Amino acid sequence: MRSISISTDVFAAIWANRGPGEETEEAILRRVLGLRNDAELIQSGLQILADQANSDDRYGVQWEEGFEIFRDYKGRHYRAKRSGGKWLLLTDNTLYTSLHKLSTAVVHGNENAWKNWKFQASDGHEAFIHSLRDISKVAQRTT
Repeated sequence: MRSISISTDVFAAIWANRGPGEETEEAILRRVLGLRNDAELIQSGLQILADQANSDDRYGVQWEEGFEIFRDYKGRHYRAKRSGGKWLLLTDNTLYTSLHKLSTAVVHGNENAWKNWKFQASDGHEAFIHSLRDISKVAQRTT
């Protein structure tokens, strides 16, 4: 399997062309391009790509496809989720290649996104995504 980068409008056009039972870009494009649709082969290849795209080895974090994060900024609520190895901002359906770029788009500047975005923990509590990182991999500033 190979990955390709596409613009947001092309991504939206692919999904607008979705047919019944098509749950992935691969399935949509196979139909559009007239290719055989071997679901098991496609799914196994897509899973490998998703696993690679959803890991942040710098901090030892493995994001699951569909993992949601949220935050409030200047009185507005924002939500984003993992989609195809990127962050999909649900406010405007724009894809961002990194957590940093997602956060920059929301605040129009730099910040430590790890300390501003939250997620719903399995016990129901809200927690900052910073808590998901392997603390031994986080650089600490000395004073």
